[in-house]
Amino acid sequence: MELDGGVAVVTGGARGIGASLARGLVDAGMAVVVADIDSGTAEETASSLRNGGARARAISCDVGLLESVESLAKTVWDEFGRVDLLVNNAGVSHPPAPAIDLTPSDARWVLETNVMGVWHGCSSFGRLMVEQSGEAHIVNVASEHSLGVPLPGQAMYTASKHAILGLSDVLRRELPDRIGVSVAVPGSVQTEFIAAVRNRPERFGGAATPMRDRIPVGMTADEVAVRIISGVRAGDFYIATHPPAVE
Repeated sequence: MELDGGVAVVTGGARGIGASLARGLVDAGMAVVVADIDSGTAEETASSLRNGGARARAISCDVGLLESVESLAKTVWDEFGRVDLLVNNAGVSHPPAPAIDLTPSDARWVLETNVMGVWHGCSSFGRLMVEQSGEAHIVNVASEHSLGVPLPGQAMYTASKHAILGLSDVLRRELPDRIGVSVAVPGSVQTEFIAAVRNRPERFGGAATPMRDRIPVGMTADEVAVRIISGVRAGDFYIATHPPAVE
């Protein structure tokens, strides 16, 4: 897929893999919409891109709410007139706990964000991609846990990543051939992902203090972004960024 001159939307784009993807897509010549529930940090990311000469926009979005994602899609469509690439990157993990001891609110938070949030993006933007002409692409960011790598203490997170793979596998068979679908399955990445509980909505128990601020080991978010963008250009369905996932 040719990226130069296109319009990209990245959910969870304020920091981590999302912010690295936004920077990489700008370098590829795309206008980028940084969508995130953390609107302040999203604006900081978009502002840094604009300062570098890019066309970038920050939009507040809670992917767990269909109306929020539909509003995002309408705003992008009204402002840019098209969307060429959607990266459903927003995702959360619940505080570590055995599966039988998970709280219902944490279980729902993970499933509604990671699974329904991805579907909300696929549905809201996919219909626009079908209406417009030319190539388009959807990337759903899952995990190596989608491939049968269980993560003790993270049962619902692991389940959500299996669901993203299943959704993506069906979606690529239903959309027109000109609309590509990829599922990214990264392993450990040095990001603040585990601190997402700071932005947990009130309907799931509200914000809380994370056990730690970031994952200290793994691949850098910038390297993961480079590999995801390369996979989009190649039209790959599986975008495996880490050697164990490749194997």
